[in-house]
Amino acid sequence: METPEALLARLELEVVRPLDGFLFGDYRGVFYGKSLELAEISPYAPGDEAERIDWPATARTGELHVRRFREERELTLWLYLDGSPSMRFGSRRREKYALALELALSAAYIALRHGNRVGALLPTGLLPPRGGKAQALLLAREGLRPGTGLPLGEGLGLLGRLARKRSLVLVLSDFLDPFYAPLSRLAARHDVVAVLVEDPWERALPEVGVMAFFDPETGEALEVNALDGRVREAYARRAEALRRARMGEIRRAGADPLLASTEMDLVPLLLELVRRRRWPSRARKAFS
Repeated sequence: METPEALLARLELEVVRPLDGFLFGDYRGVFYGKSLELAEISPYAPGDEAERIDWPATARTGELHVRRFREERELTLWLYLDGSPSMRFGSRRREKYALALELALSAAYIALRHGNRVGALLPTGLLPPRGGKAQALLLAREGLRPGTGLPLGEGLGLLGRLARKRSLVLVLSDFLDPFYAPLSRLAARHDVVAVLVEDPWERALPEVGVMAFFDPETGEALEVNALDGRVREAYARRAEALRRARMGEIRRAGADPLLASTEMDLVPLLLELVRRRRWPSRARKAFS
């Protein structure tokens, strides 16, 4: 098992430095959102960013208008890591929880390096928002400790009570527990990115013969014949329906969904996160 120091060093080498190469050290797009204070709404000018177009004002006046913001001096990034037993599953390079932790640490590293504060609700407890390198090390140390934490809905509700100042919130979970109401309350006050973490075997069964399934949440066991094409097809249909339902529920709650799978590399995932933060879902919908 990696030490916290070794994990942070690996992420800096394998993730943060390659991101610097792609983005030339400019991560402002990751932290764009409700953490900016609205200063005024004024007519569009060449060079204004499309995601800042104010559509109600545009419709009312018949002329493109944009929202102009005044940046707050400091952003708080809140991280929520789901430590439920289902997050400890992984058929490939890592467990779902390990992927979630690495994503969270990479985002925290970026935020802290740019002078922001990071707080976290982890399976082992609360880390109040602080800045500096010591906070990244503490996050890695606590994230590697064993723990299950609260059920997802309760954890999101607690985070909503803890995060009083408008913040960017990164929720990392497989979203298998009920979550809609507390997530919608959280998204009403904060800029929320919900990372749905999954594993390839949760989407499709491998053709390996009889497989024994064990539900870590309930303890229920079941055997299925994965060589039966009808079984694999039914499993894939049900898995796709469940994924669509969870993604749809995240969107309806007002959060920005991002899909992450245990076979994925971290750099493309974080690049997608940057792309989504620079092109918010409301603006994408307006142009679709």
